[in-house]
Amino acid sequence: MNRDALLVYDGDCAFCKNSLRLAIKCLPDLPRYAAYQKLDLETLGLNLNQVQAQVWLIDGSEKLGGHLAVAWMFSHQKNLSWKFIGGFIKFFSPISALVYSWVAKNRHRLPGGTKECSIEDRP
Repeated sequence: MNRDALLVYDGDCAFCKNSLRLAIKCLPDLPRYAAYQKLDLETLGLNLNQVQAQVWLIDGSEKLGGHLAVAWMFSHQKNLSWKFIGGFIKFFSPISALVYSWVAKNRHRLPGGTKECSIEDRP
């Protein structure tokens, strides 16, 4: 486990919690993790809109959101297959960003998602 980094997720979202449970089960070298609802976001340099829209990975001064946070988690595994997936996500970053954005906006419709998972559009 990477004790220096912190994964910030939405603790009210069933899809997010189920995704984290799957990551815990499959990825042995995860960072620390905490629901944003239990954190002082200002101290982390994040705001409510950011943490409600996507997962965040904070490693020192580096802050990665969405697909880049996911890529980081895969890239920091010892297993080469997981590292490859992390590299793949980064290499195809524009496409990965679109896929992540679609999943985040539709997480309430995905398996394990609930009404509480939905994100309202912010103009």
